[in-house]
Amino acid sequence: MVFSHTAMIKSLSTVAVLVFCLAFLPGVAQAASNTDVAHSDSITWNLKLEAAMKAAADSGRQVIADFFTDWCKWCKVQDESTFTDARVIALGSRFYFVRINAEVDTTNAMKYGVNGYPTVILFDKTGAEVDRIVGYLRPEEFIATIEDYLEGTGTKAALETKSRENPQDLGIRFQLVMKYEGRGDFDMARVQIQQIMISDPDNGSKVTDKAMFELAVMDRKEKNWYKSIESFRKFIKKFPGSKMREDAETYIPWLYAKAGDKKQALKFYKAFLDEFSGSSQVGWVKDQIKLLEAPADSNAAKTSG
Repeated sequence: MVFSHTAMIKSLSTVAVLVFCLAFLPGVAQAASNTDVAHSDSITWNLKLEAAMKAAADSGRQVIADFFTDWCKWCKVQDESTFTDARVIALGSRFYFVRINAEVDTTNAMKYGVNGYPTVILFDKTGAEVDRIVGYLRPEEFIATIEDYLEGTGTKAALETKSRENPQDLGIRFQLVMKYEGRGDFDMARVQIQQIMISDPDNGSKVTDKAMFELAVMDRKEKNWYKSIESFRKFIKKFPGSKMREDAETYIPWLYAKAGDKKQALKFYKAFLDEFSGSSQVGWVKDQIKLLEAPADSNAAKTSG
């Protein structure tokens, strides 16, 4: 689901000033010609990444591209909170904002290895990726992360340098896992995970369980449903006390449903309700059970997620 940013023009005088300014800023004019919002109390969203990048090259500004899908819950949360925050809107004086439905513009989604939503990519004025944010961030976190990236802090390149200098720092290695995974570079992510698991099999660093969880997540992203189920089971067996166990326990039936095994999906969803009756995920699990038990010819029979 996507929050709709409706175009609104406050007055003819505002339009007149905008036209005057654009007459002297051809780069900005080209980007603005592809917008659906054009006033300072909301973000000006450019509809085309290529047009925004050209305007950025002409003006020296940078580009923030938001990759989303219609079904992504956290995309909607980010639309309705982060992207409506005045502090984030104010970044429009320094950046061009672009919205990209990853299931419509599949070319750019594949080009940049986008595999989780929301994904926000920061591009410099040459069109090169500075770094990206995968997942929802609150306004203050979003702004702080963008500013850090501009200073070279917390980027993939910076973390790779730190990891070479401090190879025993498993926290840095796990940050790299997430950087590689967010780019669809699962092979490099798995290399880092293997190093973490060898160095700290008992989770003394408090990152090994997270790394093992991400192994299963990557299998899921590659649509290896049964392999992902087995990976989550290994995770649960190895780290039964992990804070992520509930997530793993809900992933397993969801994956069975994706694989078309409704019987097993229902079995594990109901087992979850028995074991984790106080979980915040109970409502969602009950909804999944209703969907699976709906008549086969019903549109509701499709599992969500």
